[in-house]
Amino acid sequence: MNSSSRAVERTCLESMPQAVCAKFPLGGLLFMLALSVAAATEDAVAVWQRWERVLVSDRDYPHPSSALSLGVLFEGPNRQTHAGLGFWDGDRRFVIRCAFPTPGEWRWRTTCTDAANRGLHGQSGVVRVKPADGTNALTRHGYLRVSDDGRLLIHADGTPFLWIGDTCWAAPVHATESEWRHYVATRAAQGYSVLQLSIAPEWALERGPHGPPPFLSKLPDITQPNPQFFQAMDRNLARANDHGLVVMLCGLMETPQRYPPPEQIAVLSRYVAARYRSFGVMFSPSFDSGIHEAETLAAAAAVREAAPDSLLTMHMGTGVGPRFHAADWLAFDMYQSGHNGGDAARQSARAVGMPAEILALPTRKPIVNGEAIYEGDLGGAYDVRRTAWLSFLSGAVGYTAGINEIYAWKEDALARMNLPSSEQVALLARILRALPWWNLAPAPGRILNQLKEPARLTAFALTADRTLGLAYLPQNDNVTLDLRNGAPTYDVLWINPVTGESHAGNAVASAQAVTIAAPDARDWVVLLSAADAPGLGPVNKALLEIPPHRKKSVATITFGTDALMDGLVHKRPRDGESVRQSFMHIPCLVNVNPKRNGYLYFDLDDRLGFRGGPERMLVEVRLRSDESLAGVQLQFDAQGSAAVTNIYRPTPSSWRKPDGGWTTIGFVAESPYLGNRQNSGADFRLYLGGSLCQVAAVRVALEGAQR
Repeated sequence: MNSSSRAVERTCLESMPQAVCAKFPLGGLLFMLALSVAAATEDAVAVWQRWERVLVSDRDYPHPSSALSLGVLFEGPNRQTHAGLGFWDGDRRFVIRCAFPTPGEWRWRTTCTDAANRGLHGQSGVVRVKPADGTNALTRHGYLRVSDDGRLLIHADGTPFLWIGDTCWAAPVHATESEWRHYVATRAAQGYSVLQLSIAPEWALERGPHGPPPFLSKLPDITQPNPQFFQAMDRNLARANDHGLVVMLCGLMETPQRYPPPEQIAVLSRYVAARYRSFGVMFSPSFDSGIHEAETLAAAAAVREAAPDSLLTMHMGTGVGPRFHAADWLAFDMYQSGHNGGDAARQSARAVGMPAEILALPTRKPIVNGEAIYEGDLGGAYDVRRTAWLSFLSGAVGYTAGINEIYAWKEDALARMNLPSSEQVALLARILRALPWWNLAPAPGRILNQLKEPARLTAFALTADRTLGLAYLPQNDNVTLDLRNGAPTYDVLWINPVTGESHAGNAVASAQAVTIAAPDARDWVVLLSAADAPGLGPVNKALLEIPPHRKKSVATITFGTDALMDGLVHKRPRDGESVRQSFMHIPCLVNVNPKRNGYLYFDLDDRLGFRGGPERMLVEVRLRSDESLAGVQLQFDAQGSAAVTNIYRPTPSSWRKPDGGWTTIGFVAESPYLGNRQNSGADFRLYLGGSLCQVAAVRVALEGAQR
């Protein structure tokens, strides 16, 4: 509810004499409140500011979300009209909402399927809409729409919208208000623009919500949404929008179970769309699903009825093609290149191949990679930034990243929200926003030395006037490009996608085959800018604004709900699962089933070392066990081919030191590669020798040549 509506309600209640309050029961008070609100027929808001009006029914309904329909028509300047539905908000309260696209006088009038309900039917009013103010992109430039040529998502005023997303699927169920506040502020400050969440998937309800349940009806019946649950979601989505973040609500046909009958899906979809039509929100009927046509169409039709101006897409399962591409209700295509069981080759192949498949279709629509590999159990930061760059340079206008503990909103969500991938995706956004990224188009045919190995696919994009090109090399010695009909010469800038550090390369002239050598074996972004094009200047300026990377040679990690992760990330593949406990008042990890969980996996932040650099790596582990520690061993990713003997090179302990009931064990790893080639993108793992162990901390020190 906006401030003016709250003020109206508060004034009405405070102005009632105590005798009147004592005389009338709750129904009478609500009816008098309805009359008072109806008398205040004029409101004032700014363009794209959330507006709402509370109406009070003069009767009760057993199932108010499905028993009647409350329609509203808005008429504004230059004969603009916007229609939609209102929604039930508890007791006899019904609410209508809108965000007005232009300044001027807007008049509204309601219609109710129960025309005899004087509190709902035939209500009307006027809203004076002022020009937009402030710096929030959603109020300054407006909510999102599709560009006239179908290529881009843009704001209402035509400003291109760069989709940099994060998945926080379970946040509506599990996040506390303070957690959500911190998360939203952090992602907005990093430059993210979209948050993807699901209302209440079944798996998110396993340990119960912090607040009221999402439904009043007994599951699997979803026809009675709980207003208290959604009022809390109102506050969360408002906070996201107020920070300039668009929200995509996924799974209207999968909440909370797969898949309710279409008629129930329609009830919930209509309710959710009516409730959030005034927010910067998009909708997806699906959530990781395959093709379910009846359920999809039920959700899509209900959203179109309740919020006809809102954008709809489909968040399909991994690898599912564009089944609904031609549907007029589908505003843009969303593909999921997916986790693929941690298989880097399939991740890259789909990040590149799926947008190419969509671009080949006759009707052009914007393309977003709505879910790729998460940093967590199946992948590392390199996997995230690799699929992000490949997606953008292959035709996507958006990419959504993720972190395991954030999407499931586990107890350590905030401690892990700034894992390295989150900063690297933010860096990608910073680089693209310094360029006319919306003019880039994929040009895979100009790559003359594309490798057949999918995990090492290169991507290249070029503007139509051929003054600006951008390539990503995941692991290549060089790239050979066909630059015919381009600018006479191109300046070259190499950008490290991990740190943002950059340096100029040798300028190149347009030719049929131009080979540009990569600085080293790490992954690189290379920017080609015509000499008279404003490409390098804005990018260099954006990169200089990044706080300088502090060269470090030490990384540490401790354990607990607020685990300290300074350069080390704990990974949890199947044979490395552990639980948090406390021993001697010290938080620690415990491999509760030593026969199955014999390892602990760790990934070193790529800013410290990636694909070579240090001459040796010293690893110290503080742990204890009631069993023998003789078999504890370090296995690390060493220099050489990707053979098991290198990616799991064993190293026995070099020294041991008792420490008040604990033992610190030290290892020396010579010539580490640090290429994220182990399970889940880890750089090393600890073999715990088959013993049940409590591990309190890990410390890594790098020695020798550093880049």
